[in-house]
Amino acid sequence: MKKIALLIFVLFFISCGSSNNDIQSVKKELLISAYFYDENLWGQLENLKRGIIIVNPNNGPGDTIDTNYVQRIDTLNKNSQIPIGYVYTKWGARDLNEVKNDINKWLDMYNIKGFFIDEAANNEGNLSYYKNLYEYIKSKGDYLVVLNPGCKTNDKYYNYADVIVIFEDQFKNLNSDVCNKMQKNSAIIVYDANKSDMEQAMRIKCKYIYVTDDNGVNPYDSLPSYITEEINLLK
Repeated sequence: MKKIALLIFVLFFISCGSSNNDIQSVKKELLISAYFYDENLWGQLENLKRGIIIVNPNNGPGDTIDTNYVQRIDTLNKNSQIPIGYVYTKWGARDLNEVKNDINKWLDMYNIKGFFIDEAANNEGNLSYYKNLYEYIKSKGDYLVVLNPGCKTNDKYYNYADVIVIFEDQFKNLNSDVCNKMQKNSAIIVYDANKSDMEQAMRIKCKYIYVTDDNGVNPYDSLPSYITEEINLLK
């Protein structure tokens, strides 16, 4: 009986352990908000040669082609980085035809690989809006769709996004259990974080992550001072 009990315990331990290891072994990837125009910063970004890069020429694609962004996006693609275009939705209040028009502009003007859908709602009442948008994007091709409510969301939204940003805020407001489910499809974006904060945030089990020491009105107008160390901590 003791041997049987021991065997059951060992099997239980292995089973529980393997589940936890599956979470820990998820390879993290950076989701970088590149809301800057500076040539030197773009050079640093391109030299990272990894990451999903959120591109934002003018609160979206703008109305005319910017040749600098054409070149930058082409370089990201050559580096096997993933450029995605910024589109805002005003939490479901922006006219859906306007949003789709921005999608079309991105595809007409730039060689992007997906979309960062900002100011996303997180309540069930707006679900049909984002279902419609997701299906519209996917009808154009297999583009990556990242939703950004910036906080936890109704689980049904995971049916209409490839990745959801479930936290976007200062480090001081970050909880270690923020990513306790749907780790492989969730992201956190953390700003106003020193190097020690960054190291702590990188332990959170979301697959997609970005931590920066930038802050202010636009905490994404530079790259973090510890970007090399952050990449080294990716698992």
